Amino acid sequence: MVDSLKKPSVEEIRPGVKTPAKETILTPRFYTTDFDEMAKMDISVNEAELQAILEEFRVDYNRHHFVRDAEFEQSWDHLDGETRQLFIEFLERSCTAEFSGFLLYKELARKLKGKNPVLAECFLLMSRDEARHAGFLNKAMSDFNLSLDLGF
Repeated sequence: MVDSLKKPSVEEIRPGVKTPAKETILTPRFYTTDFDEMAKMDISVNEAELQAILEEFRVDYNRHHFVRDAEFEQSWDHLDGETRQLFIEFLERSCTAEFSGFLLYKELARKLKGKNPVLAECFLLMSRDEARHAGFLNKAMSDFNLSLDLGF
């Protein structure tokens, strides 16, 4: 009889740090963009809308949105092997995507700073939010005694 609650083995590059996902069509990838094209973008048509978006980012309505509340104070050992593995993969893919967004937006903010300050600040504040999301998801991985080495 197979123990349905048995935890599947997770490959680790070092204790507690999950090996990155294998190459598949759904493997998390890092976003890229054409920085020169972004720098040339004419925002004059939508500048009022971008200013409104920027003000919303500055207010930071989501500052307290990603909080580990009492619901997280539990063991996740009740998840069966396949469900557990799928959830860990979901966390990994989501965390990788959010971290990739953080890196992209941060670099866009840096490269656009002198050319388009409004757009640069929007991307800077978006990078802040993406970093929060990635941190939240990576912390959720610790509930499974794992983390991602995002620098790797």
